[in-house]
Amino acid sequence: MSGRLKSMKEVEKYTLSEKKRYYTSLKNICHHLKNASMSCNGVISFIAPALRKFEIEIRGCENIPASNVLFAANHSNSHDYFVTKEVFSKLKRKITPLGARDGLNILAYLVFRMGDVTFIDRNDKKSTEKGILNFCSKILSGKDGIIFGEGTWNLHPIRPMLKIKTGAVQISLITEKPIVPAIYEYVEVPTKCNKEGELYTKCIVQFGKPIYTAIGENIYEQTEKVMQVMIAMRKNLWEELGINRNSISEINKDVYLNHLYLKKFKAIGFKYNSRWESQFLVDKENEYFVNENGEFVPRILNS
Repeated sequence: MSGRLKSMKEVEKYTLSEKKRYYTSLKNICHHLKNASMSCNGVISFIAPALRKFEIEIRGCENIPASNVLFAANHSNSHDYFVTKEVFSKLKRKITPLGARDGLNILAYLVFRMGDVTFIDRNDKKSTEKGILNFCSKILSGKDGIIFGEGTWNLHPIRPMLKIKTGAVQISLITEKPIVPAIYEYVEVPTKCNKEGELYTKCIVQFGKPIYTAIGENIYEQTEKVMQVMIAMRKNLWEELGINRNSISEINKDVYLNHLYLKKFKAIGFKYNSRWESQFLVDKENEYFVNENGEFVPRILNS
């Protein structure tokens, strides 16, 4: 399997006919892969509500095609996986997420594996290649796929999205499935909390209209298009909800740092390792902290 996936920079140099042959070849490989899925989706969907203390509101279901698709979602916190399982169970759609094995503890790994997550090791090109092709194979077999394109949690105080990678567009081109953008908006309380379970009043899951990719178009421009659609969707939700994240100076530093600490270190079964995750950021700025001079600056919050 090694060497079948080329770098996107290399693929962008191909002629249109070469690109068509390349993606057709990958699709044929995926069609012939045998996937042994360990799936206990019913169990995960059953226990998921017990792990949250907030409501879930689903919007935009009319935008989802009847046939299977690739969903591209933003990535906010440890609840994303369980919300995904619960939401798609309610929608009666079979969903397989693409997720990173590196950085997970054993318990989290087993729970994710039970939910038919296709794993990659982000530090291993062969693992990433194998995972992407297996993921495409599952989509081609009839399942919906979901990818969190930012690659890690977005903990930035004002950015609606971290820069996303080309994976979603690449998978869409291999499977010939449209991308349906999905925003998970966790509505946070405006005050400091004592427990992670007190952070959110509800999660709005908003589905956007399908985005159709094309082999003949630049993959980086198509990725930018997906990201801009998702940014616009999230900003619209912020405007509706009265969430003000226009500038760093308007952020309540104490509340932000309190919420950041609870998200990273007090979620059930998860701890977020910022130093590990920072290597997978396209832009290196994610978290903010108050430095020794009292300035609110980009910096990792330690436990």
